[in-house]
Amino acid sequence: MTNEKPTSQIAGYVITKNEEQNIQRCLTSLLKVTKHIVVLDSESTDTTIQLAQSLGAQCIVNKFENYAAQRNVAIEKTKEIFNPDYIITIDADEWLTDDLVADLNCRIKANALYEYDIYLVHLQILFDNKTLKWGGFQKTWLPRVFRTDIATYGTRVVNEHISISPKVSVQKLKGLLINDDVVSWEDHIAKHNKYSSLEAKERLNLFLGSESKINIKTAIKLPHLRRRFLRQHIWDRLPAKPALRFIQIYIVGLGILDGKAGFHRAIFEAWQEMCTDLKFQKLKELNNKSSLQ
Repeated sequence: MTNEKPTSQIAGYVITKNEEQNIQRCLTSLLKVTKHIVVLDSESTDTTIQLAQSLGAQCIVNKFENYAAQRNVAIEKTKEIFNPDYIITIDADEWLTDDLVADLNCRIKANALYEYDIYLVHLQILFDNKTLKWGGFQKTWLPRVFRTDIATYGTRVVNEHISISPKVSVQKLKGLLINDDVVSWEDHIAKHNKYSSLEAKERLNLFLGSESKINIKTAIKLPHLRRRFLRQHIWDRLPAKPALRFIQIYIVGLGILDGKAGFHRAIFEAWQEMCTDLKFQKLKELNNKSSLQ
């Protein structure tokens, strides 16, 4: 990294792997906020890199290890190339709405980004061709804009999150970040089956005490970590989690009001919870056998 003044208050990164159907939409929205973008690609075999380069992104190929490691490499490359004060990150299957772009650009123009360390964006999920307005999904806020000097991801290999101090200042941004990750159901199911395998390993790490737990003070201070706090301290200890997950989304969270899409999402989340739970139980059995030998 140079010691020169940053070329921009903010630069962005996107991690990719065979995202040719999404990358143009993603980068087109990100370019409305910053022209300084790194695409860290995990050896795509389609036209992802060519499409990203055509839009002016700096493309770097890096062999995939896990999601946290990939994001940390992306952060370092973004700092190395653009030396920004803040980083914005979105996934390839996401895009910024005009309201979110306007809020960010207003803060950038007025040098007002510096008022806070981290900015949370409101995630809106599209599923089965419908915006999910119920089921708890409408309450998701994610830290996607943050100061470069506090930006590093923890050791979690899936559902990764930024490791930050409770002392940082946090603000919510106006507008929405739209997520639409269903290109084909075959790919979607395969991807989330993979996620369940990774999550089962993380659940085993938590069970064995090798993953640090979020304490209640941190959860109160940082709203985006409250769900993880509840999962670590309560959810993972409950029986019949797949059934409870369906009830949580479809009944308690009123996912029924989202119609067919709400039902499908509740079933899908319950299925993924079942896959994770079964794989975790098997991993725990194997670990117990290994410790007895």
